[in-house]
Amino acid sequence: MADGGASSFIMLVTALLVSGSVSAILITQWGDAIRTVQTQDRAATAIDSTDVDFAGDPAMVLWNSANDTMVLHFVNTGEVALDSSLYEVIVDGESPASTTERVLPSGTDWEPGFLLQVFATNSSWSFSTGDDVSIFFVGVSERVGGFSHSATTNVEVRLNVI
Repeated sequence: MADGGASSFIMLVTALLVSGSVSAILITQWGDAIRTVQTQDRAATAIDSTDVDFAGDPAMVLWNSANDTMVLHFVNTGEVALDSSLYEVIVDGESPASTTERVLPSGTDWEPGFLLQVFATNSSWSFSTGDDVSIFFVGVSERVGGFSHSATTNVEVRLNVI
């Protein structure tokens, strides 16, 4: 009987040591899972606060036929700064041959509420006054919490030749 009690006690101690080790591993894994969820929540919050929209009158977009340049304005309607040099403009399904941009009014940082003025040029475009063209724009946010997010807008505009 004494022999059975000692072996039961040894088994009990062994089981407690194993369960303690497993508990420590599970607690560590649970902490890692919580950190991952918190990181994803921060990223989702930044996604919701990244937005861009077309600015100005879509019926009066300037088209300079002399140098094949279209002047477009986009406003940062989100809550985070957007990268003023990392964007893409598509005009009627074509990328312009070249683009230049400037931020209004600051000149450099495309903060919320600021405008990005884009001069899109392509010598193969042959638009005239009153032409309707489709504009697609995608911009990228500055890094927020280690993440960058994109914002898009699309609009059909009417060109006004100058």
